[in-house]
Amino acid sequence: LGLGHAVLTVERTESVLPFYRDVLGFRLSDYMLKPFKAHFLHINQRHHSLALIETGRNGMHHLMIELLSIDDVGQCYDIALNDADTVRVSLGRHLNDYMMSFYMRSPSPFLIEYGWGGRMLDLDQWKPQEVTQGASLWGHERSWLGPEERLQAKQLRMQAARDGFRA
Repeated sequence: LGLGHAVLTVERTESVLPFYRDVLGFRLSDYMLKPFKAHFLHINQRHHSLALIETGRNGMHHLMIELLSIDDVGQCYDIALNDADTVRVSLGRHLNDYMMSFYMRSPSPFLIEYGWGGRMLDLDQWKPQEVTQGASLWGHERSWLGPEERLQAKQLRMQAARDGFRA
C-alpha cells in the first residue's frame, strides 16, 4: 500500500481539505479537534496516507515509513537511542491507526516516523468520526513539548488506559 504516510502542517485545514478531497479523491478517515486540529485522509485501505495538522503555517511535519516487522522498529529504536538527540518522540502506539512507532529527527526540517502494524480499513463499512481520546494509546512522549502540553498528553494517555481503549 505504499510507503506509509505524510503529515503536513497547514495554516487552516478548511482551506486545503477541498483540494485533497474533491480534486485528488482522498476520503476522510477521522479527525481531531483537540489537543490540536488534525484530519486523517486515505486513498486505499491504509488508515491514512495523508494527515493535515492545523498549526498556522504550511510545511512538512513528518514522513512515516512502515516496516514489515516490529523487531525492525525495535532494533532501529535501540540504535537511535545511542544518540540522545536523535529520538524526538518515544516508542508508542497511536490510538486511531494503531501504528507502533517512534519519531526521529532527519537532516531536513521534518521528522521521520518509523513504525509497524498500521490499521487497515474496510472501505465499505468505515465511517469517519472524531477522535477525542488523544493521539496515542501509550508512549509517544514528545520531547519538544512544554511541561503543560506534555502533562496534557500524558493525562489523555492515562484516561485512554482507564477507559480500556485497545487496538
